[in-house]
Amino acid sequence: MNLSILKYFLISLSLLFALSACIKDMEIDIQDINNEIVVSCLFNPNHNWELSLAKTKTINENEDRYIENASVEISSESGETFRLNYSGEMGKYMYNKRPVAGETYHLKINVPGHDVITGQSMVPNFVQASVPDVEIKWIKYLYPNNLLDYDVFPITVRFKETIKDAHFMFRARTFDKLEGYKRYMLTSESLAKLKAEGLPDFYVAKLGKMADKWYLSKWDFTIVLYHEKDYEMKAYFYARLQQEAKEKTVTEREEIAFRPGICFENDTWLSNISYDVHTVFGKGQNIDQAALLYAEANLKHHMEQGNPSNLEFWLEVTHGSEDYIDYYQSYILQVSQRINPYSEPVMVHSNIKNAIGIFAGYNRQMIHLFTY
Repeated sequence: MNLSILKYFLISLSLLFALSACIKDMEIDIQDINNEIVVSCLFNPNHNWELSLAKTKTINENEDRYIENASVEISSESGETFRLNYSGEMGKYMYNKRPVAGETYHLKINVPGHDVITGQSMVPNFVQASVPDVEIKWIKYLYPNNLLDYDVFPITVRFKETIKDAHFMFRARTFDKLEGYKRYMLTSESLAKLKAEGLPDFYVAKLGKMADKWYLSKWDFTIVLYHEKDYEMKAYFYARLQQEAKEKTVTEREEIAFRPGICFENDTWLSNISYDVHTVFGKGQNIDQAALLYAEANLKHHMEQGNPSNLEFWLEVTHGSEDYIDYYQSYILQVSQRINPYSEPVMVHSNIKNAIGIFAGYNRQMIHLFTY
């Protein structure tokens, strides 16, 4: 028995040495790839013109590469032409005027050493949307893309006029009346104080990029420490960041303060994309209404318990150009497919010539459904 064990041991040992001898380091030649220019401009009549320019990054690069020396020009079919001025930070070019609905705009960008970059889009004409007579009747909905059950209730969006070529995006939104008006800032002075207390340089550098700017939540600062494995140090600076964050109250419901709810299609011209349960897209002809299924994770429970959550429930209705809707559909699909190693790559829609990115117009409405 002992000889048999020794025999198998020697055979295993021989195989181990033989296999290890087959392992060799392989040098992989990664070809130099020219950085593409990335254009980002989603415009609507409620905001002044703003466009950002950057370059794509390689897998080894961490820092964004912004373009600061471009000439950015926009012209309209009515004959107006204006030049966007560089703001001085993060590749942003701005102009103190707002787009006009129904007007087609042409983009022209000159970057030294690069072909002329162009694009074209428009803001669709505004069509009033409403959700009359909201009545909460709970039903169970099995979302086929993730096979999960959701408690939802139907709502119908009605348009004031029939839309010949409808390109829409619908999102459920909530607004917390207690927290939604608060903003928080970590000042450079506070960050210097935390550094003196022992906050590692790695986190000081990350938080330094956020210093002296207002954010929606204190969590925006503490999340920087999320993966720290020194739990004692992590807990200490979690508390200190909370203490050092300055607070102010604003008077308007800013877009960033609205949280995502849950929304599904309930009409033949509408659809959700992949695993996304927050956004419904629609493309149709001669459309005068849209049927949706609306939800929020804890709303049904709060209502059954008679426990108001102090939340406002809203529906965001976006009437976009076709490029705008195609861009968001492909973007959400690309992000969703990252968790599937067997999926084919998804290219995000671009309407830019001689570069990549998006130049697209849209109109957005916020419809207040109810408060609970």
